[in-house]
Amino acid sequence: MAARGNRTVICTVVFIDIIEYSKKSVAEQMQVKETFNGLLSQTLADVPTNDRIILDTGDGAAISFLGDPEEGLFLGLLLRDALSAKNGNEPADNALRLRIGINLGPVRLVKDINGQPNIIGDGINVAQRIMSFADTNQVLASRSFYEVVSALSPDYAHLFTFEGARTDKHVREHEVYLLGDDPAPVRAPRKTPGSATRHARAAMHKIDIAANTARAQLMRRPPLVTALTATLILVTAVALRLTLAAPEAEPPVETAAREPDVKKSPRTTPAVKAPAPVAETQSAPAPRARVESRPAPPPQARETTPAPVSTGTVRLQILPWGDVYVDGDKFGTAPPLRDVALKAGRHKIEIRNPGFASYVQIVDIRAGEEIRIRHRFQ
Repeated sequence: MAARGNRTVICTVVFIDIIEYSKKSVAEQMQVKETFNGLLSQTLADVPTNDRIILDTGDGAAISFLGDPEEGLFLGLLLRDALSAKNGNEPADNALRLRIGINLGPVRLVKDINGQPNIIGDGINVAQRIMSFADTNQVLASRSFYEVVSALSPDYAHLFTFEGARTDKHVREHEVYLLGDDPAPVRAPRKTPGSATRHARAAMHKIDIAANTARAQLMRRPPLVTALTATLILVTAVALRLTLAAPEAEPPVETAAREPDVKKSPRTTPAVKAPAPVAETQSAPAPRARVESRPAPPPQARETTPAPVSTGTVRLQILPWGDVYVDGDKFGTAPPLRDVALKAGRHKIEIRNPGFASYVQIVDIRAGEEIRIRHRFQ
């Protein structure tokens, strides 16, 4: 956690509010808060401590997930199911009623007055405003969170329903998505260092020990032996490199012999005409010379040169997020979109984010060139 201090990161923020908490008596507040804390601890049991920051807001909590973005989705699903099960067995007066908002955006990791980790920034502010649009025991998500999570798996996209645009008290418009009652997808098991990883680390440790031992033995040898050993190692390395770099011999191409065809194949050697017959004498005439035509040797393989690269790359770094349009066509949303391959030439790059002015940049792409576009919506 110390390594992440004083940094701006993109993370998932889940903002939870206890409905009508301030209207309850102190005794009721303590009871409700104890129930809420137990429920929250139960749903966060599988999330590593270093991957989350929990802030107590008095009448609720704000949880920032610094690891996988879908952790916020599973927290919302667990709270939804837990509230349904708990309130079904409790009287109406003792029912725990919550409002939950989920957002993906930039936050700043800082230290609070007590030296504890804290978060500030637009990411947590938008999560609170998304929460304010929710009804009792509803889970709403922002557009940025929905688009990133739905891109991770098609099972995640089916859990949300678009509810339209809402305007907060600061006259800022937000598109919200409702987390419905569909069953939660199966959660993939967390990756933990297994036996294979431990064996690999042990093997690497043994290799390091052997290398250090060989180095020490080499240093203790006489100078002449050391020089000869070093020379032998160098010659072996050069020979091995040349062996690996040598191209493999291509197998000979067998061509079937065929009768020459002068008319159809210009490469075939033309038949040689027989010499004129010798004048007849009393002896037997000499036989005519038999001329055999052989097919022309196969043409040598022409060396082909690779086709020149005709595309370039546009590398995007957009905060907090934006829809990417190239020449009027939508390519995707950044993040998670990062690199866009485009043909050489001039292109119009437009980044859109509701509530902000669009960012437009004209780029001239050259073959094999990389252009970076960085923009922060403020």
